[in-house]
Amino acid sequence: MGVSVYYTCMRDHNLTDSEEQEITAIIDKYNEGFELKDMGETFYVYDYDQDKPTVIFAGSTKLPFSDNFEDTWHALFYWLNCLTDVRRSISNGDWHVHLDDTDAIWDEEAGWQMPQD
Repeated sequence: MGVSVYYTCMRDHNLTDSEEQEITAIIDKYNEGFELKDMGETFYVYDYDQDKPTVIFAGSTKLPFSDNFEDTWHALFYWLNCLTDVRRSISNGDWHVHLDDTDAIWDEEAGWQMPQD
C-alpha cells in the first residue's frame, strides 16, 4: 500500500502557451532526475478540458513503497520541489496540494512544505 501526492490548480482561464512550455520543461527535468524511478512513479499530470478552464493543472504521483522510510521521504520532498517550481510558473492560480489526507502548506520563500506538527 502506498501514498500519493495530489495537486490541483484552478483559475478562470486556461494556461498560456508559455506557461505550458515552462511547466513541461520543469516536469521533464524532474522526471529525468528522479533517482527512485524503479521504486516509484514519476510526476503525472491529468489531461484537462480546455473548454472548461476551471481546473487548469491537476495530477497525482504515487510515492515509492520501501522498507527504507528515507526513500519515501526523499521522494515526497523531491516532488514538492517540482510542484514549487510549477506553482511559480503559473500566475494567479488557486492551489491545493496534499499527501492523501494531509494538506501541504505554501510558503512564499520556501515553497511547498509539509506541516511540522
